[in-house]
Amino acid sequence: MALFRLKRWPRIAGVALPLLAMPALAAGVQAVDSLYEVAKISVDVTAKDAVAARDEGMAEAQMRAVKIVLQRLLPLSAQDQIPEFAPEDIEGLVNGVSIRSEQNSTTRYIATLDVSVSEPGIKKLLQDQAIPYSESRAPSISILPLVIAGGNVKSEGGEGWRQAFEQLDLAHSATPATILRPRPGLSLDTVKAVLAGDAQALASMQADYGYGPLVLAVGEAAKGEFVTRLAGTDSVGVINFGRSDKLSADAQTIAREAAATAFGIIENRWKVSQAPEASPTDVKYEEGAGASAAEQGAAPKGEVPRNVVAQVEFSSLKDWQDIRGRLMNVAGIEALEVNTLSARGASVTFDYAGSLGHLQEVLGQNGFEFGDREGTFVLRSR
Repeated sequence: MALFRLKRWPRIAGVALPLLAMPALAAGVQAVDSLYEVAKISVDVTAKDAVAARDEGMAEAQMRAVKIVLQRLLPLSAQDQIPEFAPEDIEGLVNGVSIRSEQNSTTRYIATLDVSVSEPGIKKLLQDQAIPYSESRAPSISILPLVIAGGNVKSEGGEGWRQAFEQLDLAHSATPATILRPRPGLSLDTVKAVLAGDAQALASMQADYGYGPLVLAVGEAAKGEFVTRLAGTDSVGVINFGRSDKLSADAQTIAREAAATAFGIIENRWKVSQAPEASPTDVKYEEGAGASAAEQGAAPKGEVPRNVVAQVEFSSLKDWQDIRGRLMNVAGIEALEVNTLSARGASVTFDYAGSLGHLQEVLGQNGFEFGDREGTFVLRSR
C-alpha cells in the first residue's frame, strides 16, 4: 500500500511500544469554525509494525476528511460526482493533521485526529471538474440528547447516546450545532409532548434553553431495538423524525451510527432547503415522474428523493401516537416528519422509494388505509 509522506509529524521509532495513551501534540493547525476543518476522526489500524500502522492511520484520516468536506460542500444531487482518490491525490488537498489522542503498540495505531483540508485545493478540484458546490451554512442550532429508560428521562444511558453526539464534528458542519445538557426537573411528560408535536411544550422548552432552534434527540432501547427520535425545530423549521435499529451485542456502535444518521438528516434538510427545486414540505409524491425508477428498486441516480405528503386522520392524541409509532416501523418509510398537528389531524411528509401502488399495499399490510381525496393523500387506521 502506498503511504502518504507526512512531514508535519515525526515518525514513531521502530521499536516495540506498549499500548499506552500518549499526550496530544500541540496542534500544527489551529481548528477554526470552518467547513474545511474536520475534527474528531477516529482511526484504528493494525499493520506490520508501528511505523506502518501510524502512516496508514494518518492516511485513512486524511482520505476521510477530504470526502467529508466534499460532502459538506456538494448538494445532494451532486454527491455521486465525488471522485475516487488515490493516496497521491490526497496529499495536495490536506494542509496538516493535529492529534487529539494517540495510542501505539508494536503493530497497532489508535488515534483521534483533526485534519485541516486545503480550501484552495478543494475549490480547484471542483472547478476543474465543473462540479457545483456551495459554502452556505445554516444558522446554529442546539441539540439536546436525551435517553428514555425505566420511565425516566436521562442525559445518558448505557449505550453512550450523549457521548455519540459529542463525538460528532458538529462545529464545522454545514449545520453547526451545540450540544446541551438537560435542565433539572425535565419531565418525561414534557418530552413526550414535544415528540407528539405539541407546539406549546416545545416553545416552553425553547424558552428554558434560550429561544433558539432546539432539537430533542431522544434515544430509547426497547424490545431489542434502539429507537431514535428527533423533534423540535432546526435551521429549516419543524422537524419530527424517527427510525429504529436492531440492537446487537455492541449497543454503543448502534448508538454512534444512529446519532450520525440523525445529524445527517438535519444536514440534508438544510441542503434540500437551499436547492433551487422545491423544499421537502412542498414536494408531493408524483407517481408518473418517480415511478419508473422506483419500480426498478431505486430513486433516479443523483436526484433528491421525493417526499410523500399526506394528511393523517385520527380520533385522539393516543390514537395519533399509536399511528405515528406504527408508521415509523413500516418498511421503506424514511425521514418521517410532522408539518402541522391539530386535535384530529396531522400533515406529515416522509420519503418513499417505491410506487404509489406499492406504498398503498405496504400500508394496507400494516393496518392503514391510504388513498387520494381531492388531490390530497389521506392516511388513517382501519
